Amino acid sequence: MIIQKYPFDKSGKEAVEGHPKGSDWPVIYLISNDKYLYIGETTSASKRMNQHLTNKKKQSYEFNSIRIVFDDEYNKSVILDYEQKLIKCCSTDKKYTVVNANAGQSETHDYYQRSEYLNKFSFLWQGLRDEGIANKPLDVIENEDIFKYSPYNSLTAEQNEISVQIINDFCDMLEKDDLCGRISLVNGCAGTGKTVLAISIINSLINAQKIDPDDLTEEDLSKDKVKALLRLKAYLDSSKGHPLKIGFVFPMSGIRKTIKRVFKESGNGLKANMVISPYDLKKDEFDILFVDESHRLFCRKNLGNAFKNFDTTCEVLGLDPHTSSQLDWVFKRGRYNVLFYDKDQSIRSSDIPHDVYFKKLTEAGKVCNEYSLSTQMRCAGGDTYVHYVKEIINCKQQKFEDIANYDFTLFDDADTMITKIRTLDREQGLCRTVAGYAWEWKTKMEKSPQNNLEAYYSLMHDGKYDISIQGHNYIWNLTTEDWISREDSPLTIGCIHTTQGFDLNYVGVIFGREIDYDPVNNCLTVDLSKYYDKAVKAGCSEETVKNYIINTYTTFMARGIKGCYVYAYNSNLQKYLERFIRKK
Repeated sequence: MIIQKYPFDKSGKEAVEGHPKGSDWPVIYLISNDKYLYIGETTSASKRMNQHLTNKKKQSYEFNSIRIVFDDEYNKSVILDYEQKLIKCCSTDKKYTVVNANAGQSETHDYYQRSEYLNKFSFLWQGLRDEGIANKPLDVIENEDIFKYSPYNSLTAEQNEISVQIINDFCDMLEKDDLCGRISLVNGCAGTGKTVLAISIINSLINAQKIDPDDLTEEDLSKDKVKALLRLKAYLDSSKGHPLKIGFVFPMSGIRKTIKRVFKESGNGLKANMVISPYDLKKDEFDILFVDESHRLFCRKNLGNAFKNFDTTCEVLGLDPHTSSQLDWVFKRGRYNVLFYDKDQSIRSSDIPHDVYFKKLTEAGKVCNEYSLSTQMRCAGGDTYVHYVKEIINCKQQKFEDIANYDFTLFDDADTMITKIRTLDREQGLCRTVAGYAWEWKTKMEKSPQNNLEAYYSLMHDGKYDISIQGHNYIWNLTTEDWISREDSPLTIGCIHTTQGFDLNYVGVIFGREIDYDPVNNCLTVDLSKYYDKAVKAGCSEETVKNYIINTYTTFMARGIKGCYVYAYNSNLQKYLERFIRKK
């Protein structure tokens, strides 16, 4: 691999033309000045450079240099892959403002020796750091929220097809002036890339008008995604077009705060105020609303102190609070609604029941298209691991299976597991321990403490704690908002409300005092006297609560990218899990 720098002018073009791989060879290139950076790929560096030199948009940035990455082993698939990852990494690194308005159009596909090429990407990145194009190490970048939830994520073929269909259906609604509106329901279990897909579509919609047709190759113009976006651009450029009003609804405050920060840092049309709570729907109407984790939308049940806010929002929207839900708010405020849903991640009684949810979809009076995401994007163990976990939790698994490329380990000692998770966090970041709500939250504070370690060490100094296991004491998460990113989070124990929707490198899961295994009937059991989430228990049957608890643990075990560590408080459950999880 050689990174060759040229002036971005006629003399540079002539020098590229004279290079043995200046034409008819796949390359990556980066055009820059002191502030802006454009990243691209081509099979003819000289021809592409000439196109950029005559492009008025590129001229407006006053670029002064171009770096071309030559490698004897590159092919078209590799440069498409590398281009996409460079856009993500450079946008996260923030040394430059990346100006790829049409980024995100490539879709991920497998190709020969892809894993080997992806491993080699670190050498390219280090080369760019040596060139002064990038600042941060790659392992630091890949742990940042703005990288994980980047609007420049490359989509799988499955995700890309869904995004194209949603954009075209949205255009149909706009062009036909369909006043009834439409719905797209995207089903997908944990780790199938629902949030990534939503952010990618939002980014594409926002930047559709910025697409410069003169900057598109014939190959670009042949892609269905580009065709759909050019269709939207034509509508928005017309006299009746207007800037799109887009909202991204998150029922859960923890990840909502994280995505707000991602949108703010990403820029390029993404704004923090696009990311909203369901309660914000009383303030405005939207051309299109995206709802992540829509299975966590509330109905009027067990809301604690939130009943008044719920009723007030219904009143503002002209809805009966006793028969309405937050899903009705979405239908009321969005002409087009994109709902991301997983019935197995509903974890408390205030969540809209599955049958009620689908009844409301039918009653909404809107055209509804349903899609499914099936490919596991988070866990290195893939679909095999997720299926294996569900079979274990549902007591249907018959034999041990060795999960390839994934660290799935059972611990006899909780503190050993927690210590291992903390060690991994110091080494690679984003490793956390979580538990079922089987201990009271005694240390809960009225106001969330600042993001530092003082509150944690103060509680420990005073001998205060929430969880006691095998003579060791631990503290619950000090706040439910943005817990993953806090300094104290590796030392505290998270709950489902702090982790749902997030990616972790390693997750340590404590099966609490409330859940056990019945060897006679081959089933998991729950002891509600040892379960402390009042909002889940109130007004629910034991079987319903059991389902919520099982959903919680299943969701926990799908958080880890590289591995999941497990400890069970109760001995029968520990012995049961030993049959299926390799012991430490």
